[in-house]
Amino acid sequence: MNLRKLAALGFGLTLLIAAQSAAWAEPAVQLASPIIELVPVVKAQADTLGLSADQKAKLEAWMAEAPIKRKAVEQEQIELRTKLRGTILALNADDERKSLIEQITANEAKLLTMRAKCVDFLRGLLTAEQFGKVVAAYKAK
Repeated sequence: MNLRKLAALGFGLTLLIAAQSAAWAEPAVQLASPIIELVPVVKAQADTLGLSADQKAKLEAWMAEAPIKRKAVEQEQIELRTKLRGTILALNADDERKSLIEQITANEAKLLTMRAKCVDFLRGLLTAEQFGKVVAAYKAK
């Protein structure tokens, strides 16, 4: 076998090994599905809802802050879940596992509370009629 064929074979094997390693990689850690998401409905229905200038301004101000806070908690949750996965696979101490599970549970409660407060904010921002339209559109999707 000449040197070029040997080099090509080596290169091909390297690519094959790299591709197989990627296929065996751990799946990404995922979060639980949101309990409720009304903001996308409000954004999609903004014209139909007839939001006032004041409502639009308050919604924009809230949207500038709330998602950033939620995403930070979600990122922390992903990191904790990744760490727990590693701890379980490494057969580390049960105390460490319990601690991570408690932290994940607390973060999940925090995320659920954030979603509930989002609905509370929208309920306070919108008129009863507007909020009813949002809920109906949410249930219809």
